[in-house]
Amino acid sequence: MVKTGEERRVTGEDEQRMCSICRREFDSAEASSLFAEAGEWLAGEVWKDAGQLCPKCLENRAKLAMMYLSEYNT
Repeated sequence: MVKTGEERRVTGEDEQRMCSICRREFDSAEASSLFAEAGEWLAGEVWKDAGQLCPKCLENRAKLAMMYLSEYNT
């Protein structure tokens, strides 16, 4: 039986999660870049959605924050 992403997320199998921004499934153990690490910090400290975003959305968030959120860029 093939499980849907929602079923995998609920049971915790394969550590698959669904990104709350792009709605794609991602592996929580994926390697991350420096931008993804910065995005993780922003997710935890600023937007309070840590663990809910895929690495690509974390990278994009960090890049946009670097360009437009000068209060977090000092």
